[in-house]
Amino acid sequence: MKRTRKDTVRKLYREAILQVFGSGEKEYDKDIEAAVKKDVHIAGQAPGDWVGDHGVLEIYCESGIPNATDINDFSAEAREFGFDPKDAVCYNSDQWYKIDKYVNLGLKAMGKYDKVHHEPYNGAVVGVYWL
Repeated sequence: MKRTRKDTVRKLYREAILQVFGSGEKEYDKDIEAAVKKDVHIAGQAPGDWVGDHGVLEIYCESGIPNATDINDFSAEAREFGFDPKDAVCYNSDQWYKIDKYVNLGLKAMGKYDKVHHEPYNGAVVGVYWL
């Protein structure tokens, strides 16, 4: 069976990133919308060439797309305002797994058998690879 085109996967990742990290409000999402247009590259054609040809996508997390390694800890603020600090920590890796799931469901809905997953390359680059 023929592999899914990388530009199809790129389109799905762009949509998924907006779904997971966007607010749904055009006014507030303009920065992340610009980032997904500019910073989601087909592997082997990306300016940094971190992932190389063996990957599917190379995603840069420097202009608005949250990277997959950050931990957002607002527990001190939660305590200050009387909220449970256990609920005030967010791991971006959890959000990136949601993105992978969204993309793989999209591929399945298209009748594709390929699956993909993300791997943080470093603090500023996320690689996407075939499973």
